[in-house]
Amino acid sequence: MCISGKELGGVYSAGELTQLLGSVGENVSINRSVVFYSPQNIHIGSNVRIDCFCILASGADGIVIGDYVHIGAYSALFGSLGQIRMESFSGLSARVLLFTSTDDYTDGFLANPTVPDKYKRVRKGDIVLERHAIIGAGSVVMPGVTLGVAASAGAMTFLHRSVSEFAIVVGCPMRVVGRRNARILDLEAEFLAEKNLGAIPAGR
Repeated sequence: MCISGKELGGVYSAGELTQLLGSVGENVSINRSVVFYSPQNIHIGSNVRIDCFCILASGADGIVIGDYVHIGAYSALFGSLGQIRMESFSGLSARVLLFTSTDDYTDGFLANPTVPDKYKRVRKGDIVLERHAIIGAGSVVMPGVTLGVAASAGAMTFLHRSVSEFAIVVGCPMRVVGRRNARILDLEAEFLAEKNLGAIPAGR
C-alpha cells in the first residue's frame, strides 16, 4: 500500500518537513500517513516521532510540540479553536484524542460543524501537556485541560479538568489514584548531560 507513490511505512524527509511545517527540528520521524491541517501553524522540536494515521489539525493558535515527544498511532490533535502545546518529554499513546473545542448542545443549541455559528454554543480552550506528562491509549482530552509536570493519565481516561503535577489519574469519571516519583526530573538532567545538552528551555 502506498501514499503519494511512496511506501506507507515510510517517513517524511527532513526537507519535506521543512517546507511543510511552520518550523521543525532535527531527527524528526513522521509517518507519511499522518495528515496535517494548516501545517504552517504547526511547530515541532527535535527527536520527535509521530506514528501512522495520526491527524494534526491546527487553528490560528497553533500546535507546538517540544523535544523528545512521541505521538502514538491513530491519535488526533484537533486544535481549531485553541492552542495545543506538548512540552518536551511528553507523549500520547495510541488512539488519544485532544479537542480544543466542543459543542455545548444544552439549552436547545444545535451542534456539528455544518451548522452556522449563530445557532451553536461552543466551549473552547487550550490544551497543555507540561514536561513528562503522558496520556494512555484511548483517552480523551477536553478543552481547557492542562496536565502538570509529569502528570499521567491511564488508558481510557476522560480528561475534563486539569491534572496537577505528578498526579496519576484514571477512569471516567476521572479520579486520582497515585503520584509519580519526582526522580524523573533527575533522570532528565542525567540524560541531557550524557548527550552533552544543556537544559531544554521551559515551555518546550
